[in-house]
Amino acid sequence: MLSPQFSLVRVTAPATAPITLAEAKAQMKVESSDDDTIIQRLIDAAVAFVDVQGALGKAMITQTWGQWLSPNPSTVYLSLGPVQSVSAIKYYDANGALQTATLGDFNVFGTPNRISVLPKPDKAWPVTQMRDDAIKIEYIIGYGSTSASVPETIRHALIMLVSNWYENRETELIGSISKTLPFGFDDLIGTERNSFYG
Repeated sequence: MLSPQFSLVRVTAPATAPITLAEAKAQMKVESSDDDTIIQRLIDAAVAFVDVQGALGKAMITQTWGQWLSPNPSTVYLSLGPVQSVSAIKYYDANGALQTATLGDFNVFGTPNRISVLPKPDKAWPVTQMRDDAIKIEYIIGYGSTSASVPETIRHALIMLVSNWYENRETELIGSISKTLPFGFDDLIGTERNSFYG
């Protein structure tokens, strides 16, 4: 059986970031463009630290993920959220060829943070090759497709994190990640967090 770490794969990345370079610079009162590359790198690192399997435990901007399953599962609970929709159910047939099942054969129900998938009463999971990654459910997650869709508490926490790393880059940074988090960051993220991290 695949571990949770390896059973999840991102299929489509977000098209934008939850915060912009201009927003981060405005918070830090940086008017020059001299450090734009550094600040953008810190934004990218902050988003990676928080998003999906990071500190937040949820997707911020719309993206697609795949969840691999062993053959003939029972009810499947999607590991990531908030779920917008299930976009495809794929599987390796007995000959090892990747096929696409009919979505209409499955019930998808629950709340965005707790979605389950199972065949309808007169249907069944497809017959698959015996392998740990026999079935792949692809689903779209995130608050929405723009930064305005992301709760302001999360966006503010990201800006706080970027500002902290920028202001303390000479003494705090190890590679591209700070040793410490700014005061209040965890509380802000905690208002929306879907899982524990660390």
